Amino acid sequence: MGRNTYDLVSIFDEWPYLGKKVMVLSSRFPKFSVQLAEEVEGTSASPVEVVRQLESAGSAHVYVDGGKTIQSFLQADLIQEVTITRVPVLIGEGIPLFGELAHDIRLRHLSTTIFENGLEQSKYRVENAA
Repeated sequence: MGRNTYDLVSIFDEWPYLGKKVMVLSSRFPKFSVQLAEEVEGTSASPVEVVRQLESAGSAHVYVDGGKTIQSFLQADLIQEVTITRVPVLIGEGIPLFGELAHDIRLRHLSTTIFENGLEQSKYRVENAA
């Protein structure tokens, strides 16, 4: 995740990534709490370098979160599956999820789940660059 996303989720009452290794991609690192020191690592590595590091450490799947971070992984063609969760709230500002892309990216719909609280979550496989 990027620094902005980390700053947002780090103030939640409960850490949403408990038991998972988290890498914060940024050129400016936050001060990680003592409780999260073993689970959270800051890096200024490129998305390609991050994936290489995680693969060499045995990670088979990587969850990418945060608008700018998702954009950089998409631009590097490192995303095979996209999960989009829609919250029934219109917001007036923020970082666009996908931003400007050099080319269209074709997605194949895999599934959609609608939750009782109104959230809709759709999963897509990245097919190819259009």
